[in-house]
Amino acid sequence: MEVILNKIQLFIFDVDGTLLLGSQPLLYATKVLELLKEKEMDFVIISNNSSYSPEENKQRLEETLDIELDYSNLFTSIQASIEYLKKKNISSSYIVGAPLMVEEFKRNGIEQNSENPEAIVLGYDKTLTYDKIKTVALLLQRDKRIPFYATHADKTCPTDDGKIPDVGSFLKMFKEATNRTPDMVFGKPNDIMIKLSMKGRDIKKSEVLIIGDRLETDIQMANIASTYSALVLTGDSNEKDAYESNFKPTFIWKNLEFLYDFLKNN
Repeated sequence: MEVILNKIQLFIFDVDGTLLLGSQPLLYATKVLELLKEKEMDFVIISNNSSYSPEENKQRLEETLDIELDYSNLFTSIQASIEYLKKKNISSSYIVGAPLMVEEFKRNGIEQNSENPEAIVLGYDKTLTYDKIKTVALLLQRDKRIPFYATHADKTCPTDDGKIPDVGSFLKMFKEATNRTPDMVFGKPNDIMIKLSMKGRDIKKSEVLIIGDRLETDIQMANIASTYSALVLTGDSNEKDAYESNFKPTFIWKNLEFLYDFLKNN
């Protein structure tokens, strides 16, 4: 295990279930990040959660983890979505998401358009209304050539009170209503999240370690991208799930203690 860890040049962390649980930091999360900063080792915290703007995401993580972070340390499914739409020269979309998500798209040249959008983008929206649901359903049926995208496909989102419906649950609703499924999902397990996190960094995939708590997102993404991975048992998946899953992690850790000890002693 130490032989592999000594090769790692970029540590990529999931957020919910790996560094945080609801609004509380998980054991060793802050200590690991502090050690990486102290040793000037590179890391990125990636999240499927599309309910926060990049600024909100940075502020939330800094306050909860009690650590100062740089924007280069952070990447979300919103940024992946925007990068893709800009590459496709899409400048108008019907965006279902929190107001600050819609504002982030606008700031990047993608206007909100509910009449004749070039694409439909479904994100995690705590302000979701029946009018928004109705608009998406009608647009999807009106013209099946309109691209349908989702920021991510997590079925649930962990909170302090328990799991609540996430974008994956919304997608099932639209499939039932319109028989449409997304043409692309930008968040994990899409390895675009890794590729964009590595952008501008002179490293190989064999020097990357993905650390997360979900087999079907974090570990599957690592498998697709052919990077190393560590499943932490502090969130969604347990050890039994790991042995039965088609998505195999390189390591299975109870929590981040092993990584903390390794970094401290090497």
